[in-house]
Amino acid sequence: MNPRPAKARAFTLIEMLLVMAIIVIMSSLVFGLVSASTSNSSKMVSAGNTVSNLALVGRQNSLARNAMTALVMIGNAGTDGDFRAFALFEVTPRTDGLPAGSGDWAQVGAWQTLPDGMVIDDSTFTPGATTVAPALPAFTYRGAAVSDFQYTIFSSNGSLLSSVPACVRVVAGFRPKGAANVTYTSARGSDGKAANYYRVCILPATGRVKIERP
Repeated sequence: MNPRPAKARAFTLIEMLLVMAIIVIMSSLVFGLVSASTSNSSKMVSAGNTVSNLALVGRQNSLARNAMTALVMIGNAGTDGDFRAFALFEVTPRTDGLPAGSGDWAQVGAWQTLPDGMVIDDSTFTPGATTVAPALPAFTYRGAAVSDFQYTIFSSNGSLLSSVPACVRVVAGFRPKGAANVTYTSARGSDGKAANYYRVCILPATGRVKIERP
């Protein structure tokens, strides 16, 4: 007499609920990682576009108004905008024939600040300590004096006064007030710097913008 085959054991309700809970937890973890990555990527593009658009406006302002236009970035000044805030300043030829001075610079629009979590980790802008004629004025950002800054200047024909490209690199990270180095919040490359970035370069001969991405 053949023995009766054993019945397959079914999952209990508790076991099914446990499996479902594990699936939900794993899904939420994966979704969180994807969302964070997408958010950083969107912020980086927004930050890069902010800088490149300011460069485009600066060049166009110089051409349209026959003016020198400076694109200024706050440096290590101990403000909330260190290596994150940019603004345009112009100086137009005086009508009285006298040479322009520091007081003739005028701000064009408001300071533009990169999104939270985005910062400049590398720049070839000219240090503020390097003099230019006419000398740049004293800057303030949200009521605070800006003691350190970097800049590049468009001449009246749209080219840069500098003979080398003026570049800044946007990365995901932060730089505490007064800190010299960036703390990265994304994956690093073999050079120890952020593997993902958005580099904006202004070409000296034409003043046009070149975008570089990995």
